[in-house]
Amino acid sequence: MKIKIGQILASALAIEFLSVAILVAMVAVLGPADPDAAQTYAQRLGVWVGPIAGFVLCLLGGWWLARRNPTSAIATGLALGCAVAAIDIALLFFSGAEFQAIFLFSNVGRIVAGTLGGWITGKG
Repeated sequence: MKIKIGQILASALAIEFLSVAILVAMVAVLGPADPDAAQTYAQRLGVWVGPIAGFVLCLLGGWWLARRNPTSAIATGLALGCAVAAIDIALLFFSGAEFQAIFLFSNVGRIVAGTLGGWITGKG
């Protein structure tokens, strides 16, 4: 079983970037024009967009990476989910965000989704 750490880390960074980009795009399109109101809107929307985007992107990322490494598909997906969760936790910690239960569920969801993506590949 060989897990390609470089691909995992690059994919994890891309997933975190895309999650933020999705939130920014949604605020730009759907949010208020006033910058202060947009900031508040982004914080409220981020509570939902972050976990949902993270889950979907980890599922797709786990599936995609595991296709390239079918002998360790589940481990690859699990590693991706853990890497994305670790990056997210680090970002939350260094931003000084106050702990919320949704952060726990969100990061567990990322790990489950990455693993599920690998499992789907292994079943195919």
